Amino acid sequence: MNYIFMVLIAGFFTAIVFYAAHVFFPVDNNNCWDKYSTPSITPKDNNYDDPAYVAKQNEIQKKVNTCNEAYDITRKSQERYKLILIGAVNILVLLALIFLGLNFVSFGVFVGVLLSSIIAALAYYDSSSIIALIIVIVLFVEAIILLTKSINGKQKVEKLNKKKRR
Repeated sequence: MNYIFMVLIAGFFTAIVFYAAHVFFPVDNNNCWDKYSTPSITPKDNNYDDPAYVAKQNEIQKKVNTCNEAYDITRKSQERYKLILIGAVNILVLLALIFLGLNFVSFGVFVGVLLSSIIAALAYYDSSSIIALIIVIVLFVEAIILLTKSINGKQKVEKLNKKKRR
C-alpha cells in the first residue's frame, strides 16, 4: 500500500512542478503564418509565374521567416526559464529531504523530483542553458547525498538492532 502512495505522490509532484512552470511561463503559439498570409492573394488570370505575384509571395515568405526566427528565440528563452524554475524548485525540495530523511512519503517526493528533472531535461533540451546544466549537476549531487545518507542511516539502525539482540 505504501508503494501506491509513493507513486501517487511522485506523480502529483511532477504534475505540480510542470503546471507551475506553465503558469509562470505560458506557451505562446506561433501565429506567424496567420499574421502575414491573410488576406491571400491570387495571381492575375491564375498565372502563378506573374512577377508581381511572385514578388508579393517572396515578401510574405520573408516576413513569415523573420517572424518565425523571432518566435524561436522567444520560445528558447521561455524554455530556459522553465527549466531553471523546475530545477530550482527541485533543488529546494531535495535540500529539505536531505535534512528530513527518507520515509515512504518523502521517498515519493524524491522520485517525483527525479521524474520532473529528467522530463524537464528532455523536454527543454534545446534551451542549451549553462545555468540549467549547473542545476542538473547540483540535483545529481543532492540525490547522491540523499541516497547515501539514507543508506548509511539504515546501516546504522541495522547495527543497533544487532547489538540489541545480543
